[in-house]
Order: sequence, then structure tokens, then C-alpha cells
Amino acid sequence: MYYCGIDLGGESSYVFVTDAKGTKLWAGTIKTTATAFQELVKKFSKEGLAIAIEAGNQTNWVYRTLVEAGAKVTVVNPKKVKLIAESRRKTDKVDAKILCELLRLDGLPEPVHMPSPQTLRVRRLLSARRQLVRQRTKLCNFVRSALRQAGIRLPARALCYMVGWERLLQGGVQDPELLTIVSNYYAVFVQLTQSIRELDRQLAELLNDARVKRLKTMPKVGPIAALTFVAAVDDVKRFSSSRKLISYAGLAPTVRQSSERTQYGPITREGRRELRAVWVQIAHLVVNDTTPATRPLRAWFDRVARRRGRKTAIVGLARRLLVIAYQLVKNDVDYQVERLKRKRRVA
Repeated sequence: MYYCGIDLGGESSYVFVTDAKGTKLWAGTIKTTATAFQELVKKFSKEGLAIAIEAGNQTNWVYRTLVEAGAKVTVVNPKKVKLIAESRRKTDKVDAKILCELLRLDGLPEPVHMPSPQTLRVRRLLSARRQLVRQRTKLCNFVRSALRQAGIRLPARALCYMVGWERLLQGGVQDPELLTIVSNYYAVFVQLTQSIRELDRQLAELLNDARVKRLKTMPKVGPIAALTFVAAVDDVKRFSSSRKLISYAGLAPTVRQSSERTQYGPITREGRRELRAVWVQIAHLVVNDTTPATRPLRAWFDRVARRRGRKTAIVGLARRLLVIAYQLVKNDVDYQVERLKRKRRVA
């Protein structure tokens, strides 16, 4: 078996290849193209080629290209490769060599999970949708601020719908300059809304997934939240426990341990940010809900909020909801509020 470390770059990548004994066979720069990677694998494929690369914005297509060419590829989190992260000699050659040596000695950290092509498609659509929603929100906030400076105060969420904008344009704004701003921003708002709806139509084609249907049985969990969970988690069985999923979402508390003292701090915020954001948002919706389906969750939130404060309770509720989602998908069951009630009585 030959071993290879690749430090990926935008236009070119540095490659370091050794045999099983660590003897350097080849090192140099190649173009960051599919053809160049295919030729690399072909050159050393007779003995078998294992390759290590770091996770980054080019990882998915490089990984697929190398695997399809016949290489065994390991993707690692660069933050967990301490020899690279803490190296004073930070060069492409050094990084590639360290990756190669750690791979050969079986010293790399746990590999990064590479999602399936279908999961990648959902992630891309959701990411594009989040960007459009974020732009639309900034637009609405700017217009609301401009109106407030002119003495015009709008009800909450007035600019979230077309009708609110139309009322402004049909007499709600008298100042001609301000009216010009509102009319131009309204045109952009309409375009962004249409783009979001188009992405929603494409995402709707993916809602037949059984996991999505399970998650939608949870209160306040809609199609976008369910798809976000499925896209981020991919295969729930790769998490041996719900605690690992919570850590993956960045909702686990930081821990500082010294001797016999253990101190817990704020959440790590490491992992998939979109997963964390969605389930914190769902926690807020659950707290403001009044239906029987959320009553045990709201009661739990109230108890924690009295002891630890509302913000801590919201994060705790998001963790609790994520654990429930994990159990539903893993065990192939629907949400049942009665099970939460039984657990509370036993406690």
C-alpha cells in the first residue's frame, strides 16, 4: 500500500507520497483538477493508494473524484490534526507530509463523514435558501429603520408579506424620497421571495423521505426544519448516542476539568451551525405554543427557567428536542406526547 497526503489549494495542490516503510516516492505540485487527481491515482494504483486530505470547501468533489478513481480516501478535520494546526513551519509541503505520515502510522483523528450525493443536493438547496432568507431579512430591517427615522412605526412582521408593502406604497409613505426607497426595495423583496419559493418547490420534492415524515410529527417542526436535520445528520446510525449528536450540533456545554473540579460553561458552538440554529428556533416556538402536544416540554422549560434563567432553558430545550428527534429517526417511531408525560411521572 502506498500512502499520500494532499494539501488542497485553489489552483494547485501539493502531494506527498511514500511507501509502507515511509520512503518518499514522489512529492510535488499538481493542478487542482479532476484530471490531475485521476492521473495521480493511476500512477500509484498498482500497489493500492490511501490518501488523506483536510476538510474544506473543495473536499466533496475532490473526495468523489479520488474514490471513483480507485483510491482509499480519508478526510480529516484540520482543527483536530494538531501537528498541522500548531506547526510553526506552516507550508503546503509540510502539511501534505504530515498528513501522509499520520495516515501511514494510523495516527489521524476520526475521519470526517462524507455525505451521499443526495444529501449534498439537499444541503446545497438549504444553504442557498438560508442565504436568500438572510438577504430578505436584512432588506426588511433596513426599510423598517428608514421608516422609523421618518416617524413611521410598523406593526411586527408588517414587511414579511406583500400586503404590508402594498399598503405602504398605496398611501403609507408621503415623503417622495422615502417612497422611492420603499418601491425599489419592494421590487427586490418580490424577487427574493420568488426565488425562495422556487427553492421551496425543489425541496418539496424531497419531502417523501420517511425520516422527514417522522420529524414532522413533532410539534412546531416544519418541512425546512426536518430537511435541515436529515441533511446535516445524513445517517443517524453514525451517532452511537444522542450526546454525540448534540456535540455535532454545537449544543454541548464546554467543560473545564482540573483535579476533582469540573466546571461547565456556555455551549461549544462547534459543528453544524444550521442544525443548531434551527433547533434553537424550534425551542422558541415550542415555548410560545399553547397546544397539548407541547405541554410537557413547556413545563420542563418553566422549571429550568426558574432555576437557571430563560436563555439557558431555551438552549436546554433545544437539546431536549434534538434528543427526541434523534430517537424518532433512529427507532422509526412518531412523536407521542404521552411518552413524555410518563417519563415525568416516573421522575
